[in-house]
Amino acid sequence: MTAPRGSARELQISAPDPENDGPKLIDLLSKTFPVRAGYWQGERICRDGYLLNSNYDWIASRVGKMGSEIVTHFGVWRLQIRVGRARILTAGIGSVATHGHHRKRGFLRQTANATLDALRGSDYDVSLLFGIPNFYEQFGYRRAWTFLNATIEAHEILSEAIPGKLERCRSAARADLAALYNRENAKLTGTAVRPVFPLGNPLVEPDAYLWKQHQRVTGFVFVGANGNTLEVRSWAGDPEAILAVVRRLARTRGLATIQFRWIHYQSKLSRFLRRQNCDFKSDYRSSGGPMIRAVSLQRFVRRLLPELEHRLKESPLSDWCGDLLVDDSQEAVTLRIKPEKIELLPGARSENSISGGEAIVQLLFGTDHPEETIDLNDIRLRGQAKFLVPVLFPNEYPALSFWDRF
Repeated sequence: MTAPRGSARELQISAPDPENDGPKLIDLLSKTFPVRAGYWQGERICRDGYLLNSNYDWIASRVGKMGSEIVTHFGVWRLQIRVGRARILTAGIGSVATHGHHRKRGFLRQTANATLDALRGSDYDVSLLFGIPNFYEQFGYRRAWTFLNATIEAHEILSEAIPGKLERCRSAARADLAALYNRENAKLTGTAVRPVFPLGNPLVEPDAYLWKQHQRVTGFVFVGANGNTLEVRSWAGDPEAILAVVRRLARTRGLATIQFRWIHYQSKLSRFLRRQNCDFKSDYRSSGGPMIRAVSLQRFVRRLLPELEHRLKESPLSDWCGDLLVDDSQEAVTLRIKPEKIELLPGARSENSISGGEAIVQLLFGTDHPEETIDLNDIRLRGQAKFLVPVLFPNEYPALSFWDRF
């Protein structure tokens, strides 16, 4: 029997209550996003570390109700994302859902706007999501990065020596693996500070392997099969050791091809692979892939200050002094630049300025080469901003690990 349809005025939007709304929310998500094994596996995933016992933000998330029934959800997962040496507090948007009986009535748009309004009063700097095409632009989201996958045939891998003993992990959610990953990716923009999911990511259930030297973990891989391909979904350690391990795992499974999912272009492994016989494929999605928006320009820029100071110090403009206005049409801030020090001030007129719309966040995040971001998005530069932009906001090739998706 079809549930009655109400008008948009009847939708009541609020933060979900873990005790009263938790079971109803799990039911909605399990029905809306069916996994391969069906409803009950979806429910288990929600209970075992994705929604419950996770970094899900019950205060910032929003649900829309018709009476006591939850009909919409705009979820927020709390994580830290790197921008060089900086750490930005990120509202990861996931499990955006509308009950099948209440679609095409504007309910989700209301719920999304209510969530974004709540985020403005929070401590988040930016918001990140993996969206559907031609939908999230209306909320100010813009492309965050380009997916990059590296594929190599097992027979092309010459490395065979695996240092230490290869062990299979009973759980990928280990503090020592997270610490190793964080050390290796400490300056790679777009990577998350682990752990993202305290119990491990139940959306990606890999086989996890590690190796040690002198009783200390020196490397790991999380893998899973996809057809005739061994997918490597997270890794850390010496690149030659990683290749030796995945070669052995692929051969054990009778798989000919190995693919490193969502590899960071500037990572150690990526640099090593580019000296081998392999393929790199860029998956560029102007809409519907990873998308980002600034929650607070002021908070975002404030978090970036140590990284901006470092970039300026290492550049030919290290002695430059003056003010630089950054204006995204919603907020404006001024960078008062001195040798080895940048202060953040309220936005004020300056002869040096960067102004535009929502795409300013792409410039700050390092989504592309700054010249491309400026040309494609009608960002306007005044004064000496044209010299400062390549120094302060270079292409960072951001990328989130496949294991950390939400």
